[in-house]
Amino acid sequence: MKKAEIRKIVLAQRTQLGEKEFLERSQRVIETLTPLLTFGKTIASFKAIPHRNEISLDSLEGNFAFPRVISATEGSMEMAFSKTFANSAWGIPEPVGGAVVKPTDFDIILLPLLAFDLKGNRVGYGKGFYDRYLLNCRPDCLKIGISLFDPVDLIEEVESHDIPLDIAICPAKLYDFR
Repeated sequence: MKKAEIRKIVLAQRTQLGEKEFLERSQRVIETLTPLLTFGKTIASFKAIPHRNEISLDSLEGNFAFPRVISATEGSMEMAFSKTFANSAWGIPEPVGGAVVKPTDFDIILLPLLAFDLKGNRVGYGKGFYDRYLLNCRPDCLKIGISLFDPVDLIEEVESHDIPLDIAICPAKLYDFR
């Protein structure tokens, strides 16, 4: 399937999830993810966008930095340690203040996903912020995608700048692409 078609389908599936099913799926993902978050590692995470039914990772413990947009025009972002958040113009919780973390300092990056395929390719919201950011991370930085749904067989239109996942976690299982 093409990325635009996948986005449309998955966004519709998310809106159809009942609260109980959403919470159960989220809990299974968090239970699978937690053992991978080794104490002492520097981790890039994300704040869930409530109106998009994203999995909240707020219950996790660790040394987390969060993304904020530097330039929407250029599609650039940075990660910062912060306990204070404010919604951006798009309704995305972003850190307010806090120390900026260099991309090369991360051991693990948690990526919000709409979908992924059996090769570790991923579909996000289509703006490329994470692809541009991941280019500057260390090659050994573990890229873990978080999904509410099982993988699709194949994502068409994978481009040379698309950076695949090392691991994807969905409610049913963990997929290791390394």
